[in-house]
Amino acid sequence: MDRPLPVQKTFLPAWLRRNLTAGALQTTVVFLVALLPLAFLYFYARASRQENELANGGVIESVASPARQVTASSVVAFINVNVVPMDAERVLKGQTLIVRGDRITDIGPAEQVKVPAGALRVDGVGKYLIPGLVDMHVHLRNYSEQDTATLLRLYVCKGVTTVLNLSGAPRHLELRARVAKGELFGPTIYTSGPFISASPNPPPSPAEIEADVVAQKRASYDLIKIHGDFTREGYRKLFEVARREKMRVVGHSPRNLGYEVMSEERQDAVAHAEEYIYDRQGNSGKFAEIEAKIPAIAQATAQAGTWLIPNLTAYKNIGEQAIDINAVFNRPEMRYLPPAIAAQWGPGANPYHARFRHLPADSFWARYRVLEKLTKGFRDAGVRLLAGTDAMNPSVVPGFSLHDELRDLVAAGLTPYEALRAATANAAEFLGATAEFGTVAIGRRADLALVEADPFKGVGNAARLAGVMLRGRWLVGEELRQMLVKSEDKR
Repeated sequence: MDRPLPVQKTFLPAWLRRNLTAGALQTTVVFLVALLPLAFLYFYARASRQENELANGGVIESVASPARQVTASSVVAFINVNVVPMDAERVLKGQTLIVRGDRITDIGPAEQVKVPAGALRVDGVGKYLIPGLVDMHVHLRNYSEQDTATLLRLYVCKGVTTVLNLSGAPRHLELRARVAKGELFGPTIYTSGPFISASPNPPPSPAEIEADVVAQKRASYDLIKIHGDFTREGYRKLFEVARREKMRVVGHSPRNLGYEVMSEERQDAVAHAEEYIYDRQGNSGKFAEIEAKIPAIAQATAQAGTWLIPNLTAYKNIGEQAIDINAVFNRPEMRYLPPAIAAQWGPGANPYHARFRHLPADSFWARYRVLEKLTKGFRDAGVRLLAGTDAMNPSVVPGFSLHDELRDLVAAGLTPYEALRAATANAAEFLGATAEFGTVAIGRRADLALVEADPFKGVGNAARLAGVMLRGRWLVGEELRQMLVKSEDKR
């Protein structure tokens, strides 16, 4: 009879050491050695199968499971995907794109790009990878912590990975920092400071303007927003100081001076196409007279280098709320709003319905058609366009509204490429961040949207999301839908 082995130090479990005999040990070792060739053949075959699948455009994992958390430190590979770089009107078919951390590190034909071991592999067959979208006119306002988190999620759920807040306060600088640090989930935030000149307040003096611009520069706001009247001297001073401080100026026209002064002083961007249909008393009653002047206005705007945010969907929403508030309030996207906000937008509380419900519908839509012609005329003259929506104005729902704006821009005469460029590459250029986002290229931040169909064949395809990548974090369609459900549950 074999005696137990006198082995004290071994990798074997204690229960096995107590009962293992020399003969049993010999048998076990022989068995394990015999298994080695079989294990080698298994793993070799599995590796070969994976290589064959990759060569034929397949993947091992089709998408990330919602249960598997993919953070910005992960490696993600989009395999055999159609890349829409947005540097030109082109599509790169059958590409593999690698993201390491929060950066795009590799792009190339699927058969040539090696997928790193351990990478999450996303099946891109038949899908299109576009840059994350940018809404260049939003209002973050002073909502509660919970409601702010809900609204920021809505942007991301619809592929909006960057926003420009155009009514800023110190709280928004804090939000910008918290998002950048990863403490708060949401799109990258750029923000103006408080309005310099705010209607209906009296125009600020040149000295007040200089002090405000300098203070906002020191506070680290990204740009200046104007929303009111100016003296001619004050308006000139604004740009003198803003250029000295390297701050761009965006906003309404100084209506008391007329839209012409925006070209004279080369205002950096106009926040609404509607600014051109108002007279010096802020009245749009003579809007029809503008149509014949569009080519001249557009040419002057292009020569000044002024950008335009048409903001069509915001204006259209005003008319739709005035005409039929119930139809607007019952739109599907409204159910994702926090209850306190939804209550302010509904029947009986909606400010636009109260103010404009007696405006004849024909008169409103005639104004809107002039805005469409302005947008196309500016495009034809070479004016650079940006996509913005006035999100969080009544009935303008974050994220959803940018896709409305893209469709409205195309309806006004832009091509799908031009509309998408206004919400991607153009936005990055205006914000001085072309090395960060706006295009799909090596070195860019991994802000991406994976869509189900070619967005150049229909701009509505940009809303057909299979997933969104936010600063390297991959969120699949189901995870995005769960985020929307969480928002809805708060109502």
